[in-house]
Amino acid sequence: MKTILTILILLLIGALGISAWTLSQVSGLKTELETQNEKVASLTKEVETLKKSPAKRQRTPEPPKEVIVSIDDDPVKGDPKAPVTLVEFSDYQCPYCRKFHNQVLKKIEEDYIKTGKVKYIFRDFPLGFHKKAIPAAIAANCAGEQDKYWLLNDFLFDNPNKLDTDQVLEAAKDLDLNYAKFESCLNDNNHEAEIKKDMSEGSKYGVRGTPSVFLGKSGDDKEFKGLYLRGFRSYEFYKAEIDKLLAQK
Repeated sequence: MKTILTILILLLIGALGISAWTLSQVSGLKTELETQNEKVASLTKEVETLKKSPAKRQRTPEPPKEVIVSIDDDPVKGDPKAPVTLVEFSDYQCPYCRKFHNQVLKKIEEDYIKTGKVKYIFRDFPLGFHKKAIPAAIAANCAGEQDKYWLLNDFLFDNPNKLDTDQVLEAAKDLDLNYAKFESCLNDNNHEAEIKKDMSEGSKYGVRGTPSVFLGKSGDDKEFKGLYLRGFRSYEFYKAEIDKLLAQK
C-alpha cells in the first residue's frame, strides 16, 4: 500500500513540477490518501460482513389465536350438528382461495363434511383490489335464493376467467337456474349489504387477507370459538387439526 502511495505522489510531483510543491503539501497529500485508503478498507470489511450474514431474517410466525366467530346466516355445507365447525372468509378472485378450494376443501369435504364430522360455512370477504369479487359474491348469493349456492360457488372457483356478469349469466343456464329471476337478483343488488356485513365482522376478527379460516369445536347455532388460521395451508395440516378436535371429549 505504501509503495502505491509513493508512486502516486511521485507521479503528481512529476506532472506538476517539483517547484510547485512544498514539503507540507506533499505531506498533506500523503495524509489524505492514507485517510481515503482507510475508508476503503473499512467499507470492504463491512461488505464482507454483510456477505456472511443471512439475506433475510426470518420472522417468527404469530401463534394462532382463538376467536369467537359468528356463523351468521351464511350457507352451510354438511351436517348442521357436526362436532367441528370450519368458517372460511374468502374471495372468488383470490388465487390462494381457489387453491384452498381445489386442493384442500374438496378433500376435507370427502373425508369430514360428507361423513358428518365437519360443517363448513362460507363467508364473503372480497378484497378491494379484486374488482370482480363483489359481483361474483352477489351472484353466488343470488343462486342461493334458488338453492344452488354451492353449484355457483364451485363454478366461480373452477372458472377464474369467467367472473364477468355476462359469463356468470351464461353459466346460470347450464346450472338450470331460473334465468329471469337470477338476472333480476343481480340487477337489484340486494345481497351487497350481507356481503359488507361479512366483511365488517371478518375485519373485527382480525381478517386482513384471504383465505382466512376459523376452525374449532362447534358451539351453538349462532357462534363458536375458532382457531384463526391465516393464509393457505395444506390438507395435511387441516387433517391433523380436525382429528385433534374430534379426539377431544
